[in-house]
Amino acid sequence: MQSIIKKIKKMDKKIVKMINIGQWIFFLISLMGVAILFIHYKLYISAELYYVGIEVFKIGIIGVISVIACSCTLWLIKEKNRT
Repeated sequence: MQSIIKKIKKMDKKIVKMINIGQWIFFLISLMGVAILFIHYKLYISAELYYVGIEVFKIGIIGVISVIACSCTLWLIKEKNRT
C-alpha cells in the first residue's frame, strides 16, 4: 500500500491537473443531474424529466471514473517510456 501511495505522489503535475479539472467538470454535470431530479421531485412536470436527470447523473459519474482511469493509464504509459 505504501508503494502505491509513493507512486501516486510522484505522478506528473500535468496529469494531476488534468484529473482535477476533469473531476470538477463531471462533478458539475452530476450536480446538474441532481438538480433536474430535484425539480422533478418538487414539480413533477413529466416522467421524461426523471429519466433525463438519471441519465445526466450517470454521465457525470461515469465521466469521473473515465477521467481517473484514462489519466492513470496515460501516466503508466509515460512511466514505461521513460525507462
